[in-house]
Amino acid sequence: FFPNYKQLKTSDTRVLETNFFKRTAQTILTTGRAHNHTGTGGDSDTLVLTWQTYSTTFSMTLKQADTSIYSWQDEYNNEIINKVIDFANGLDAVASTYIFSNRSGATLGAITGKVAFNATNDVYVVAGAVKDDIGTLIKLVADINGYQSQQVDVVCDSLLFSNIIKLSNQGAGNSTNTAFQFAGTRFIHDPSLSAKAIALDATYNEGFGVAVPIGHIACADWIPIQNRSGLDTKEQLYGSLSNPVDGLQYAMHSYSERADGTGVNGQKQDELVQSELSIDLSFNHAPDSVTNATPLMAFAIVT
Repeated sequence: FFPNYKQLKTSDTRVLETNFFKRTAQTILTTGRAHNHTGTGGDSDTLVLTWQTYSTTFSMTLKQADTSIYSWQDEYNNEIINKVIDFANGLDAVASTYIFSNRSGATLGAITGKVAFNATNDVYVVAGAVKDDIGTLIKLVADINGYQSQQVDVVCDSLLFSNIIKLSNQGAGNSTNTAFQFAGTRFIHDPSLSAKAIALDATYNEGFGVAVPIGHIACADWIPIQNRSGLDTKEQLYGSLSNPVDGLQYAMHSYSERADGTGVNGQKQDELVQSELSIDLSFNHAPDSVTNATPLMAFAIVT
């Protein structure tokens, strides 16, 4: 993404796009030279960023802490902590769904006898007999598909991740050394992938993961200008909060209204403060000129 996209996006309805060079490929190289050679020029394209707003709310009364052992600020801080946890869990699920749903539906090749591409499920199927070579097989498939010598992140379900932990700790001092194959590869645990894999195909019950070359997937974040600068209109308060989990700035919006707070630990004559945390996110992967191809390569181990 271009570095100033947050300034260019002045509204949550404003369309934003980024530019990239398209791959101009010649399948077969010409042999020899010619005095009248002709060729075609390269081209560029645009990627329109698609945004989704995610939010969560809570409310507190002005007097709710008057009969509590906790101060109003303590209770407010606890609400913020709960919402940060909610965002961590919720956005983990969003990211997991994006990665799974955008797995590549095309391939340049697999590995005969060890890895086969299932074009119906868009998954590289790894034979159970060679599952202990999974680290090497993932890197080889990435190489075959044009991602040579690139570091790869692999988002794993619990079965694959537990096997990776075991294999990566079988070093030179063991009877079988399997640790060598994991250099240049980072493995990330995503428990929700197990159910997604089984729903896709019941035979994918020995481990499932999605491999992504680093730099080929990104998530852009954005909040409105008023929240970035901070604005108090006396009717509404616009601010921001730095999330300690992901380091992103979240929009904070609040307003007050007269209320009978006795039903929520407040007083008869009270004031209810309504608060919302929100953020706009755009998940994207690198475009590919091959139809249905993406840099997200799904792998399933079967028995």
